[in-house]
Amino acid sequence: MQEQLKYLVIFCSLFVQITVFAQMNDSMIERYPNGKVKAVGGLKDHEKDGEWKFYYPTGALSAKEEYDEGILNGFAHYYDTLNHLVAKEQWQNGLEQDSAWYYYENGQVKRTGVYFYGMYKGIWHTYYENGKIKTVGGYTNGTPNGLWKFYSANGLLTEEYTYVDGVLNGPAKLYDKKGLLSSTGNMEKDLPVGTWQYYNKKGKVKKTKVY
Repeated sequence: MQEQLKYLVIFCSLFVQITVFAQMNDSMIERYPNGKVKAVGGLKDHEKDGEWKFYYPTGALSAKEEYDEGILNGFAHYYDTLNHLVAKEQWQNGLEQDSAWYYYENGQVKRTGVYFYGMYKGIWHTYYENGKIKTVGGYTNGTPNGLWKFYSANGLLTEEYTYVDGVLNGPAKLYDKKGLLSSTGNMEKDLPVGTWQYYNKKGKVKKTKVY
């Protein structure tokens, strides 16, 4: 009888150990010093796998990310301390990839565009909190390139600049508070160069200036 009890205890002990190991191998919970959950998600070969959720010390959700054997792959959602969605990104092999969206607290889109292996690519748009367009411009290899347009909070075009490898180089146009063309010229290494023309409210040249 005692021998049977001995083997039963050993069997139960092994079963508990195997169960605990399986649970640890399948999922993991990280905690703050105060005991509140910091992160929870799946594991595969001791690496993050599947969906992971991260929390602020207050207990509010801070992020949801998708992993593939320890590497970010898939959608990621990020939140502020009041549980407002502030960013939605797509990841591939640990780098931002494809479309991404960033938000104000009121849910309005703040910035949106495309990543290519972790770098800005193509046309990106930024917006004011009221939903009006703020800037429109392109990127090449993560650097501003080409024509960029800037707008006021009431939707009027204020500036047009040309970027070359992140530096203002090329034609430029500036507009007044009513959206009327006020000056034109060229930029070189972020500075005005050559002859600039300045216009009156009727669109006629009122003066020129050489830089």
